[in-house]
Amino acid sequence: MVKPMYNNKGFTLIELVIVVVLLGILAAIALPRYLNVSGKARTAVVQATGGAFSAGLSVAKAQWELTKEVDGYVDINGDGASVTKFNQKGYPIGISGNGISLLSEIKDGGVSGNDTCGQILRNIVKTSGVTIIPADETGKCESGDFCAKATSDHNCTYIYRRTNEKIIYDANTGDVTYP
Repeated sequence: MVKPMYNNKGFTLIELVIVVVLLGILAAIALPRYLNVSGKARTAVVQATGGAFSAGLSVAKAQWELTKEVDGYVDINGDGASVTKFNQKGYPIGISGNGISLLSEIKDGGVSGNDTCGQILRNIVKTSGVTIIPADETGKCESGDFCAKATSDHNCTYIYRRTNEKIIYDANTGDVTYP
């Protein structure tokens, strides 16, 4: 009588346990590194936006210097739709819908000042993929990437909602600070 040959083509229990343990160890090592990279990427968004804002302010000031508009209004986008109001030092402080009457300034505070801060960042930095929402009357934003707030007569603060990191714009000096 011929004995049948068993053809073993599977894994033993010990091999499966070893593979599961190795996968667990790899996950324990890789997960913290992945989370660290995500945090750095979020900080990079704030730094890139702050850097672009700072550079954009330099370009806008140069445009203001070239035109030397008496009333301080300059159409920095060239579209005629919204015109930026500059202070005497050449830094944006307000937005006008038609270039004649000022809609609002940073110093207006509240929702109006918050909206101005949001518009200034949008006009200076052509943000694509990043949304800037003005804070509501309670000072909060329910959506968007950045929450724009007028924090004094001449300061705008842009809070990145995912990390609470801030970009601060001082319209008196043109300084932009960010992490």
